[in-house]
Amino acid sequence: MLPVKLAVLGVGRWGVHLLRNFLAHPQAQVVAIADPNADRLQTVANAFQLDATVQRSIDWQQVLHRSDLEAVAIVTPASLHESLIETALKQNLHVLAEKPLTLNPQSARRLCELSDRQQRQLVVDHTYLFHPAIQQGRSQISQLGRLRYGYATRTHPDPIRPDVDVIWDLAIHDLSILNFLAAIAPHSRSGTGAKLADDPRRPRLGEAGISRRLCGNAALVLGQSR
Repeated sequence: MLPVKLAVLGVGRWGVHLLRNFLAHPQAQVVAIADPNADRLQTVANAFQLDATVQRSIDWQQVLHRSDLEAVAIVTPASLHESLIETALKQNLHVLAEKPLTLNPQSARRLCELSDRQQRQLVVDHTYLFHPAIQQGRSQISQLGRLRYGYATRTHPDPIRPDVDVIWDLAIHDLSILNFLAAIAPHSRSGTGAKLADDPRRPRLGEAGISRRLCGNAALVLGQSR
């Protein structure tokens, strides 16, 4: 089987981890990396000793329109996801997107429908779902009895992301984990949120509480803060 030719859009804090893994994967061939920061591109290229044939571009669109590209990993700010994913799917590319997929459910559903029509994979990088402990937890829950209660709390001060709040940035990890473990959709949900400081760097929610009720009256509760 020939390796999949792919590009990594965004080689910042998380993008470099995906790049490292793709470079080490025998079924992947990185043909391009893109980032609006030219200095960052050069630093990453040097750190990974990228071959001169690997394209480096500050223009997302230039990379997405390569004729030889088969797949793309989108590791950009969340506010850019929708347009980049849509372009990639319309170019008949498979897409791995960093969470969150988009910043509203309507656009996320639309992109999922587009991927179905294009017959291309659209995958969200919910990394924790692939951890052995989470995989084992799901297989063990049915043997322990009926799920009654799930609780998760998470705090992380940095990095501050101006385009997403604490729900999209932190709570989404625990929502994906608890949804995976429960394996059923909630029938009701509620939430609260607050800004923690009058700080222009933190324009969005910095603290949130989320409660979800499942069939059988089981409860999933999350607490998140910056």
